[in-house]
Amino acid sequence: MQTVSVTDTSRSTLKTDIAYALVTLGSSMIWAILSGWLLYFYLPPEGEGVVLAPATWYGVVIFGTRALNAVLAPLVGHFSDNLRSRWGRRLPLMFVSGAPLLAFFVLLWTPPLHTESAWNLVYLAGMLVLYNLAYTVNQIPYTALLPELALTDQHRVRMSAWASSFLLIGMIVSGAAGLAIERFGYAGAALLYALLALPMFYLPFLVLRERPDRYATSTAGTWPRRNLRAVVASMWQNRAFVVMTATGVFYWGLTTLVQSAIPYVVTEICLLDTGDTLWFYVPAILGSLVCYPLVTWLAGRLGKWTVFAGSLFASALVLPGLMLIGDWLPFPLMAQGIVWVTLQAIAMSGVTMLPMAFGAEIADHDAALTGQRREGLYYATWGLLDQVINGVVAAFLPLLLLLGRSHSDPHGPLGVRLIGLVGGLSMLIAFFIFRHYPFRGKSGAYNSESAPIS
Repeated sequence: MQTVSVTDTSRSTLKTDIAYALVTLGSSMIWAILSGWLLYFYLPPEGEGVVLAPATWYGVVIFGTRALNAVLAPLVGHFSDNLRSRWGRRLPLMFVSGAPLLAFFVLLWTPPLHTESAWNLVYLAGMLVLYNLAYTVNQIPYTALLPELALTDQHRVRMSAWASSFLLIGMIVSGAAGLAIERFGYAGAALLYALLALPMFYLPFLVLRERPDRYATSTAGTWPRRNLRAVVASMWQNRAFVVMTATGVFYWGLTTLVQSAIPYVVTEICLLDTGDTLWFYVPAILGSLVCYPLVTWLAGRLGKWTVFAGSLFASALVLPGLMLIGDWLPFPLMAQGIVWVTLQAIAMSGVTMLPMAFGAEIADHDAALTGQRREGLYYATWGLLDQVINGVVAAFLPLLLLLGRSHSDPHGPLGVRLIGLVGGLSMLIAFFIFRHYPFRGKSGAYNSESAPIS
């Protein structure tokens, strides 16, 4: 029998972790630019550009397209769980959706008219539907791969740390979007980032391999093809899933909310230029990167439940600090804004890093209850709700920003400041809900190497 050294195994695991995280690097760049600049592109502040769409109808379009694509998420997850191919269940869907995702991303920044027009809204709606569909087909199978690639709770936390670190690196790279926009325009900058992300979506296929023994089957060896409604209904009998989902309702939209607010914090509260957004992103992201090894260590010592709950509570305390930024403090507005952005990123480091590991734990618990592997459907359900929540946030944000907007007075943009207060309240509610999560052990509820695969 051929033996494999610990070093070789570690190298193989590290290679898999990095390859998996590389997809996150590409997708996070695209997501961060959309979250941070799409609203600013279509509804720029007074004096910063041409308004391309009415604020109220823009929110309706964003919510409607997200809701429409969210309905497709469970179908994608269920299809992924049951797909049979030479490449497996997840990788084929990731392969066919990567390039279209990037193409539709570029097209979002090329509206037909350069003035306020209903046609721009129609165009935006169409491109968003196609982009969100491609994103769903790519990212649901991608997230469902983690419980299959990492079989222990400790490995899942490490893989989540790699993915979260690469996500932040992607956000650092996307932080330069303001400079790229100033030089190349919005469409040119989008094309530049799409070309940069393209190899990150496809190079991992050289390394990632699925495990056929993790396919969803019954104890009799054949998959019981229940209808989707019955399968989804059975998921809600998993208490851990219910609590984590209820928690997510209150934190899923927070990252999008903060990302969308940063250009407004920079230009309306700190009275700087759009190119200065880079100086807000970099220290915040570096702070999070420094925190991820600490989060990994603490999760091993205290358990990921304690770390995640602590991150929720810390975020609830830090986010309302946006209300305090002003010239009544003896520090430059830019310094105050950077400190706030950095502190909230550090506080949220556990929230951004650990959900993937919780998802794998919950999927293992489901396998123990049902004898079926349904990671795709679980992550798809969370994807559906995430789309809806972020759609609500995107529709609500333009209306919130209308409160007291003023580019010349740092006290004026009340709507921007309220983002921190709303975010803090949401995280506090999430904290109290998450206290009911049933698995609080240091190593997780299940080791998937011993959980039933069937």
